[in-house]
Amino acid sequence: MISPSIKKVLETVEKTLTGHASSPRLVFDFREVTQIDGAGLGTLMEIYAGILPRGGKIAAINMNKHIRNVIVRTRVIAILECFKSENDAVAALLRHR
Repeated sequence: MISPSIKKVLETVEKTLTGHASSPRLVFDFREVTQIDGAGLGTLMEIYAGILPRGGKIAAINMNKHIRNVIVRTRVIAILECFKSENDAVAALLRHR
């Protein structure tokens, strides 16, 4: 069973990507996220796998130390660029077009 928070993320991503033909760029704001588990990591990987064939990229902002450590230890960092601000993330993703 999918948790309500993961379902909300997937629905938001699907709605956001509707009508975007290629090279989707997504920035995830972790400001209100206090922990992440395997389901959350799997969701990030699922989203990435869905946009990668279209030249997509994902980034993250506002990760606390715990979340960042989990992302690094599980090597999800390889698919997710981390930035200090939304402006930095957007600028970097736009440069990689």
